[in-house]
Amino acid sequence: MSVFIKICGICSRKDLEQICALGPDAIGFIFWPNAGRYVRPEQVATWLPAIPETIKKVGVFVEPPADTVESIARTCELDVIQIHLVSNDWKIDRPLFHGLEIWLSPRMSEGVTENLLKVVDPEPSVLLADSFDPNTVGGTGKLSSWDRAVEMKETLGRPVMLAGGLNADNVAEAIDVVHPWGVDVSSGVEKEPGVKNIRKVKKFIKAVRG
Repeated sequence: MSVFIKICGICSRKDLEQICALGPDAIGFIFWPNAGRYVRPEQVATWLPAIPETIKKVGVFVEPPADTVESIARTCELDVIQIHLVSNDWKIDRPLFHGLEIWLSPRMSEGVTENLLKVVDPEPSVLLADSFDPNTVGGTGKLSSWDRAVEMKETLGRPVMLAGGLNADNVAEAIDVVHPWGVDVSSGVEKEPGVKNIRKVKKFIKAVRG
């Protein structure tokens, strides 16, 4: 089975259109206001005509209020909500999300698997294994722990999307080691934060798909 590809942190319509033309499986928009790659939902809503139906629209949040997610999901016609945890005790209020896929990104510190066994109720569609940074959430460019990603996948039996420090030069090795359901990249295909390098995106997708 082919590895699912998500290109995250898209901040402009120009990047969006060029990336969509390369055919990733999903694109991600950051709706956490503290993030450097934050985009306003109203802005993303104007880009919707440029997104093919075959590409999933993922909204990225950090422990958001359920009503915030519901509003943005409706405005941006999201297919997936990706929740990054800070405390690993945030609860999913699934009935408010009207059948949307839920991808959960826990803090990848020690004991992450044990903590998830306690808090993942109901289970998310996908678990995201990102790099751990005590001072921020996602988009750091730091390489994640592949060993912990494998542990999480094997212990919890859920599809795992690998993120954190991936690029065209290391993603094939990462796939060989972790055997993830999918891979997620942002800073590894950028010229600078928030500005994608389309050649790097193309190279990354080719490295994954061969």
